Amino acid sequence: MMNFKNILTYLIVPFLIISCWPKELEETGMIVINNGLDKNVQMRFFRNSIPSGPEIVSKTGKGEIFRGEDTSTLVVINQILQADSIALIFDNERIETHFLHTVAPEGHSLFSNDSYIHEGNKSTYTIDAKNYINATPCNGPCY
Repeated sequence: MMNFKNILTYLIVPFLIISCWPKELEETGMIVINNGLDKNVQMRFFRNSIPSGPEIVSKTGKGEIFRGEDTSTLVVINQILQADSIALIFDNERIETHFLHTVAPEGHSLFSNDSYIHEGNKSTYTIDAKNYINATPCNGPCY
């Protein structure tokens, strides 16, 4: 029969080993958002209707517009984006807003895991014609 000291050793030592795991050895989940259009696209990030995270990033023409990562075994999109809504603004003429809690726009939301292409721990979303067509015209400047 094991004594109390041995039981504690078997419980505490593994806990200490796990809790002291070097952060650089953990897997990193990453998301990349690409502009797939030849237009200027701005991304504005909001949390509770207040600008959050990187606030505004933009890209004219095709290419990477945003890259974010988090130490995690899974990509948690809203944690990396640090937002609960994101506005995509096209050439300061059209706007499409993505919402965390309603996963809108349906079928290609920035907050929906299904809208990304997943390769290992990297998830990629490409802003494309669907986004532009879904965007509504702004009456004046979009923001």
